[in-house]
Amino acid sequence: MASTIMFYNLENLYDTQNDPDVNDVDFTPTGINRWTQKKYECKLSNLADVFAAVSSLPCGFPSIVGVSEVENDRVLDDLLSQTRLRPANYRYVHYDSKDARGVDVALFFRPDRFKLVGSEPLKLVLRSGREYIGRDVLCVWGRLEDEMFCFYVCHFLSRRAGISSSEGFRRAGAETVRDHAASMRRRFPGIKIVIMGDMNDTPSDASLSELLGARENITGVEENAYFNPMWAMMNHGLGTSVHNHNWTMFDNIIVSRNLLPADAGYPDAKGLALSKFDSKFWAHIFSRKFMLKKGKPFRSYEGNYFSGGYSDHLPILIRLK
Repeated sequence: MASTIMFYNLENLYDTQNDPDVNDVDFTPTGINRWTQKKYECKLSNLADVFAAVSSLPCGFPSIVGVSEVENDRVLDDLLSQTRLRPANYRYVHYDSKDARGVDVALFFRPDRFKLVGSEPLKLVLRSGREYIGRDVLCVWGRLEDEMFCFYVCHFLSRRAGISSSEGFRRAGAETVRDHAASMRRRFPGIKIVIMGDMNDTPSDASLSELLGARENITGVEENAYFNPMWAMMNHGLGTSVHNHNWTMFDNIIVSRNLLPADAGYPDAKGLALSKFDSKFWAHIFSRKFMLKKGKPFRSYEGNYFSGGYSDHLPILIRLK
């Protein structure tokens, strides 16, 4: 049986309450964004529209969904209680991190497809030995269609402060995941690994291609290598978000070598098309007209103006059989 796995940056899914422990005042009714209950409910409904559209694909609702930029359990509960999402019967795993803005990552799973065994948040450790006080990586493991899987959901530090000044934190994220995944392989021989998230780096950047070892082509490489299908999409000019008027591929889903058949190599452009899914492996950037505005992701906010959109990122999916 095939399973769909999805990652989606939900773009600032905050509730309307001021949490004194984090800097979320902009997303309150009196904050600069004038984040009201009406806007919050609009945002939830819009995101439910996206999930409902995804559910029309083969396999229905994804078995596993990684999400980023969620404030707390309340927003997750409110999203999953949307009428269009209830048929999925999603459960979730979430830990509060020490992110200054109060946004975290989480993982949704369908209990009819995935049997949860364990989970933990992973602290990023810099090469100096100092622990990064910010967003954690979420690690969740269990049985998907009776095979042992380990999922990592990431949201590495953005480039807002500058690429060079922030790259060490993304490097720490990649090394943290790499080393933890190696320990999971020792603990569960043969485990299949999926690493997903908004990496704020592209597939060709060193954090993913060198430190994590996520390859463009896995033909003939060692069994413990990772494969990043988003690399091929990037090479064909595709992306999930727009920065400086250009599409970028900061959102990635990376898989361990043992999730691919022996002859799976570099996917060509045709293999990336939605109409060309096959029984081996596919990856896809999901979009519909309603999710776009002027050729870019239709986001919730343009500056401090509520535009009533969905997210500044497009979701990505892979299908495994």
